[in-house]
Amino acid sequence: MANTDTPWGFKPLFMTEARKTALILPITNNYNVALYVGDPVVGVTAGTIERGATNAVWCGIVLGLYKKLGPTSTYRPEHLEPIQYYAASPGATYDYAALVAVDPNIFLVAQEDGAVASLQITDNFGNCDAIFTQSGNITTGVSGAEIDSDSADNTGTRPLKLILPWTNYYDPIANAYNAISASGAAGNKCKWICKINNHQFAIGQVSVGLA
Repeated sequence: MANTDTPWGFKPLFMTEARKTALILPITNNYNVALYVGDPVVGVTAGTIERGATNAVWCGIVLGLYKKLGPTSTYRPEHLEPIQYYAASPGATYDYAALVAVDPNIFLVAQEDGAVASLQITDNFGNCDAIFTQSGNITTGVSGAEIDSDSADNTGTRPLKLILPWTNYYDPIANAYNAISASGAAGNKCKWICKINNHQFAIGQVSVGLA
């Protein structure tokens, strides 16, 4: 059975753990890139966040997206209205924010793109880039970001650390998404457990600078 092509960005493996250290962070308004739940983000010098690059440092993963109720309101939860996704260039009428899982140690689940060659068990513990070939879904608000399978190697600055394919004899959800052969081959479009390898909030990271 082939794996289903159902990207969902970078979903925390344990959502309860991800929410424990999630922060509401302001989004750079009108910066011309849409944001979805499951997208990686990075802190920038304006003191805001933007979508993370495919091959560089990240500060976390989007869990939710919000619009401020008014131009003078704060980023307190009671002053925010949930939105399905953050549109590119939404206009300057409102300010926007995201709930971001910022813990450097959380595990994530993401689909590899398998564009040329799929990841294999020998890629366990290697590093990877992300890829945004597939667009986010404006109906569900879910990211289309994936693991770039062709980038897997030992480069220390890549944003992702591969752990292993998301499969578990006791987890019917994981097994339903992934077709793992008897020989251990992961297969094209496999969902992988991974974590942020190049994390902006990890010890020793260079600052983005002060405005």
